[in-house]
Amino acid sequence: MKRITTLLATLIALSIQSLAIAGNGDAMQQTFIQANKAYDSGDYASAVELYNTIVDAGYANWQIYYNLGNCHYRLDETGLCIANYRRAQRLAPNKSVIKDNLALARSKATDNIEQLPQSFLVQWTQSIVSLASPRGWRVILILFSVALSASICIFFCAREYKLRKYMFIIGAVMLLFTLFSAINAAISVKNVTNKDEAVVIEPMVVVKSSPDAKSVDKFILHEGAELTITDRQDHWRQIKIADGKSGWIDSGIETI
Repeated sequence: MKRITTLLATLIALSIQSLAIAGNGDAMQQTFIQANKAYDSGDYASAVELYNTIVDAGYANWQIYYNLGNCHYRLDETGLCIANYRRAQRLAPNKSVIKDNLALARSKATDNIEQLPQSFLVQWTQSIVSLASPRGWRVILILFSVALSASICIFFCAREYKLRKYMFIIGAVMLLFTLFSAINAAISVKNVTNKDEAVVIEPMVVVKSSPDAKSVDKFILHEGAELTITDRQDHWRQIKIADGKSGWIDSGIETI
């Protein structure tokens, strides 16, 4: 219950932030145009700098991350390319162009890490959440909340028993849909704000058995390898990859 409350609080905070950004939506438009021109002219390094200016200003959307991914692909920076495509995919999970380019970028990665099988519940939850972006789930939540409020108002204002009965049933259904969309919106926001996933951005990193430079080398990861951060200790990060292997690294990754 505490976790759900925290997720909902994060959702509300991001919704307020989105409204603030929307009020100044044209502030970075010129920078965006300049970044696109730099990309079109082949100056990908300048384009990256300009797109990152927009991200740092808090105006990131899937198009910005997608364009960053394209720039890093052209610069042959596979790790940063994958990181930005994945950021774009979080915000627009159903965009086929992102899926296709992400698959292309992943094909350039050296490490072929096999995914451990996931439970049906995890797969089902992920498929439901991916039906809409975080903004989409917020819109759905607002619509169901409005419908719920309207049904409650009509229920208390109506004098006819039949109408009150219908509004009670509709209100109960809207309540379930509101809770369902709130949970999915919260999970979607958590996925976007999650800083426990990362990509290797250096040519090679050595994974250690403990957070100590003198500890035993367990295995090596190359640029583009995707991982999950499970613990932190000073500048060290305990990581786990899709096939279940784990260890410690002290640098060379980009959180997404």
